[in-house]
Amino acid sequence: MLPPHLQPRLDRELDKGEVVRWVAQPCYSILKKMARNNWMGLGVLVGLFVLFLLVMAWVVSMAPEHERQDDPWTFLVAAGVLTFAWICSLPLFLKWSKSLANNTIYAVTEKRAIIMVVHKDKSITERDYRGDELIHLARKESFNGSGTLTFESARGAGASAQTTSRHRFQAIEDVIGVERMLREQFGES
Repeated sequence: MLPPHLQPRLDRELDKGEVVRWVAQPCYSILKKMARNNWMGLGVLVGLFVLFLLVMAWVVSMAPEHERQDDPWTFLVAAGVLTFAWICSLPLFLKWSKSLANNTIYAVTEKRAIIMVVHKDKSITERDYRGDELIHLARKESFNGSGTLTFESARGAGASAQTTSRHRFQAIEDVIGVERMLREQFGES
C-alpha cells in the first residue's frame, strides 16, 4: 500500500488495464541504517585526514620558531573545522534517507518494472523497464531478508546501438520474493 498522496501518481503512470503485481517504497529503517554506515565510513576518511593535519601541526611545531614557514594553529583549526563539519553532516545523511523512503515508488506490473521518484516541486522522474530490457538481476540480501535488487537494462535497436544502465530496488523488505517475481514474470536474466 502506498500513502494516499502517492497512489494517484502511480495510477496515472499505468496503461489502461495494466495490473500491479507488487508495489513498495524503500524501507526507512534500512535506509537510515545505511545512511549511518555511510556517515561512519566518511568519518573514517575524515579521521585519517584529521590525523594527517594533526601530524603536520606537530611537525611544524617541532621546528624552531624562527625557521617555521607555517603556523601549527592553521593545521589544528583546519582539523577542528573538518571534524565539526563531519559531525554536523549526520542530519543531512538521515534527511536524504527519509526523503528517498518517502518519495520513491517501486512497482512491478505484468508488463514492466517501474521506479518513480516524486521531487519536492511535485515533478516526477519515472523509469520503466520492460521484461526484454532486463538483462541481469543481482540480489544483495541481509540476514533478515531485506536488501537491494540491482538490475541492468538494455535499450537500443541492435547490439551495436544497445546501451546498458544499472538500476535498483533499494532497501526492500522481501528482496528474494521480489527477485523471484521478476524472474517468473520476465524470465531468467
